[in-house]
Amino acid sequence: PGAAGSLGANKAIVIDGVIPTVTNVSSPTANGNYKAGDTITIRVTTSEAITVTGTPQLTLETGTTDRTINYAAGSGTTNLDFTYTVQPGDTTADLDYISTAALALNGGTLRDAAGNDLTLTLPAPGAAGSLGANKAIVIDTGAPTVTNVTSPDANATYKAGDSLTVTVQFDEAVTVTGTPQLTLETGAVDRTVNYVSGSGSNTLTFTYVVQPGDATGDLDFTAAAALALAGGTIRDAALNDAVLTLAAPGAAGSLGANKAIVIDGVAPTVTNVSSPTANGAYKAGDTITIEVTTSEAITVAGGTPTLTLETGTTDRQATFAGGSGTTTLTFTYVVQPGDVTGDLDYVGTGSLSLGGATMRDAAGNDLNLALAAPGTAGSLGANKAIVIDTAAPT
Repeated sequence: PGAAGSLGANKAIVIDGVIPTVTNVSSPTANGNYKAGDTITIRVTTSEAITVTGTPQLTLETGTTDRTINYAAGSGTTNLDFTYTVQPGDTTADLDYISTAALALNGGTLRDAAGNDLTLTLPAPGAAGSLGANKAIVIDTGAPTVTNVTSPDANATYKAGDSLTVTVQFDEAVTVTGTPQLTLETGAVDRTVNYVSGSGSNTLTFTYVVQPGDATGDLDFTAAAALALAGGTIRDAALNDAVLTLAAPGAAGSLGANKAIVIDGVAPTVTNVSSPTANGAYKAGDTITIEVTTSEAITVAGGTPTLTLETGTTDRQATFAGGSGTTTLTFTYVVQPGDVTGDLDYVGTGSLSLGGATMRDAAGNDLNLALAAPGTAGSLGANKAIVIDTAAPT
């Protein structure tokens, strides 16, 4: 056999009665997350080289709707490639074909060199040799959405300079680039606050520093469209862009519904200085009450505020006597020998002094101590006609 004159020497006849089989299903596409429009190559490996005619197909398990993909390349080799383009709505945590019968001829042929038809049976999905076992390909075409906006800060009243954290929660982890922004409703001027942290998680953090003049009885964002990319991106692992729509302000899932945060960045002011003491002339030893009215309730703590009065040669200090927690702060002036004025008033717009105390509203904003100019509307001299006369007649 094989020598001159033998069949083997005279002819080159190959006998192949072995039916080719599928040995493996995998993909040259990297493990990872893929979104709508992405292309993934599925590779069917056979026990011997296969010649393809027509367009065989492979059916993948891709969620609600399975996708049947077409043969693309590899005829004459042991690697037959099929191309899958991810469609909107496709979803699976580990891409695989639907069953052992997922490979179909679709009117074509799959044969070895001898003309033996390929056995189309695949490894069971998830079993050794299957696409699911060989690869970790996630199909995610669902855009991440906002589920909640809240804050870890306590329900309370906050003043100018205070810092508050606002968190925007998504239904899946998102990655952030750039500096997205959230616009808050804060009174006369809305405030746009910046993203600061949370990329790679489902909770993004924004920081709001209360500005002078900000005021709202229940902090919330301005509208359902208050979250903006500002040139950045917010995407899930598959690179699906997040839907930025928020709940309507005040509705379930909004900052206003979840929290009771009051913003008071308006510094209280003195609106009036007057006296409950009757108009008239007063002598040494008489006591006169002076009332300083403020734009909101003021708490006095830690010292004794004073009000400097113009009382002739020597100015006198009226000392704080009561009214903490109200809008009317009371000061007491006892007329001293030598005091004299035809119309009692304070010395100037800066006559109100803390005296080591604090004078603040409920939010902690310091009282603006400026008074109306002496003699003008809102001043003691304009409101009252109190004469100080300590000189004995001679």
